[in-house]
Amino acid sequence: MAHPTTEPAAQIEIITYAPTEFYHCQHCEIVWNHLDFGQKLHAEQRAQQLPADLLAEYTAISDWVQTAFQRYGDHLRIKVIDAVSIEGFLKSLRYRSRQFPLFVLDRSERIQGFIPEQLDRALERRLGLGEAA
Repeated sequence: MAHPTTEPAAQIEIITYAPTEFYHCQHCEIVWNHLDFGQKLHAEQRAQQLPADLLAEYTAISDWVQTAFQRYGDHLRIKVIDAVSIEGFLKSLRYRSRQFPLFVLDRSERIQGFIPEQLDRALERRLGLGEAA
């Protein structure tokens, strides 16, 4: 017997500048963390990844994503794509954008820039919540 699957009602691709962290193999990470070196190393990587303004924007976007998941739960699928990755480059070509962040809802509606109110309205529309949300 097939089990029903819950498909998300809205999908968002967020193409933005994102901090990238490099990790060692799982065993080495355990050793580094045990020596209290791993967390410091990764914190240092995060601090040096992006300029302060881009890091602040990324943090605000992350906060918005958490709030969106709290509101809409399983009805939402979000994928964050680093704008300077190969995938980010290809997505920027596909969606014809050179400015980031770019939010693409259900592969059709594009929202340029981080405007939480506009994103919330678009999600409410897509999820059929209208003004009731």
